[in-house]
Parts: sequence; C-alpha cells; structure tokens
Amino acid sequence: MTLGLTPRQADIFATTTSFCEPRVASESIYGLLHRECFTLFADEMFADLFTDIGRRSVPPMIVAAVMVLQRIEGLSDREAVERFTYDVRWKYAAGGLHFDYPGFAHTVLVDMR
Repeated sequence: MTLGLTPRQADIFATTTSFCEPRVASESIYGLLHRECFTLFADEMFADLFTDIGRRSVPPMIVAAVMVLQRIEGLSDREAVERFTYDVRWKYAAGGLHFDYPGFAHTVLVDMR
C-alpha cells in the first residue's frame, strides 16, 4: 500500500475551516488538533510504513486524528469512522477537510494500530 498524502491547500469556501473557526473554541480538542495536526502527525513520519506501489492509503494524519478523538470520546472503530464521516468538527480537527471528504472503512483503524 502506498502513502496517501493529506491535502494541504484547500478552497476556503468548501472546507470545514471556514465553517468551524468562528464556532469551535480554539482551546477545544478540535481546535487544538486543527492547529497542530500537520505538525503532530506529518505524513513524512509515517512514510517508512508504506511501500511505493499499490493503492493510496487513507492519509495517516487523518487516521491519527480520528484515533485521538476516538479515544477521548470512548468510541468503537465503527462509531469513530461514522463520526468522522458525519461530524464537521472531526473533519475540521483532521486538517480542515472538505465537507464531502469521504469516510473510510473502520478496519483502517485496526490496521494503523
């Protein structure tokens, strides 16, 4: 499986950032992860875990942010992926993704552990 890279440049009107910044407290876990996720979970830190051939993975930074929120909220893998898919704060915490950024299979969380 190859390393999927996290999108860094986003359209300000289509991302969760423009929606959440005025609504989510900067000291909340969502605000903290949004600010620090590219530093805490840089794609390069995970590069040696992936190969150069195969299909793209879910970006490891996104999986790591989901795993942090999963642990804090005490959710199962399925519940965490569902929350990521439908809760705008989770996509905001995972780097300010687009509203329509797709979810992923819950087994990705198992594979990352």
